[in-house]
Amino acid sequence: MGNEDRWKYEVVDVNLIDEAEINANEMTSEDFSALCDNINKSGLSSVPCCYRKSDGRFGMISGHHRLRACKKLRYKKIGILYCDESELSKDEIIAIQLSHNSLHGQDNKSILKKLFEQIQSVEYKVFAHINIDEVSPIDTNGISISVNKETFTFTIILYPDSFESLDELFGDIREQSKKSDIILLADQNPNEKLLLGLQKEIGDKFNIKSPSITFAKLLELAKERLTEME
Repeated sequence: MGNEDRWKYEVVDVNLIDEAEINANEMTSEDFSALCDNINKSGLSSVPCCYRKSDGRFGMISGHHRLRACKKLRYKKIGILYCDESELSKDEIIAIQLSHNSLHGQDNKSILKKLFEQIQSVEYKVFAHINIDEVSPIDTNGISISVNKETFTFTIILYPDSFESLDELFGDIREQSKKSDIILLADQNPNEKLLLGLQKEIGDKFNIKSPSITFAKLLELAKERLTEME
């Protein structure tokens, strides 16, 4: 193993970079689409790692999907971190590739949720590419918390058009009122079908996995439409 002094940064033509013949790291088409969107919005903020061959071309070590995304976005040149092939053994090249693909820290769910909630823009909530619905609730047992409320809980209750279910409906309202700041009541038919259809369309169009972010995007689009009508 060498030291960090051998690694250099350079902006090179994307056509001079050759992908590795075998790459264990895979990405779904949905995640790749999100990666392209992120690079298109913010640029290539994390550069690929390569080695320079004797013929002047570069062999990819890690960053294959970033390279493909940049090519799809028609980048002519990108920045890379590289060292000369003579300074690396084949074992080290493979080991670096595997380590870059596997060495990831684990998110602190409490901090992750807190940071995510600080993002005000729905666009950047999507950009963060986090399904906040999958983040486990924070266990606060035995912890004293002083809350400075900056977020609100919004609940929709879809009810069947039947007076026989009125008692159950009132029970749901009472239960949700303990957890929510705002409650919206809507007739289940046809509102449920319409809501689910809209959420699916918006999720597909903007590549959003999280139902809560999809709903936030729905509200944002509705607000924009109302502004246009005014």
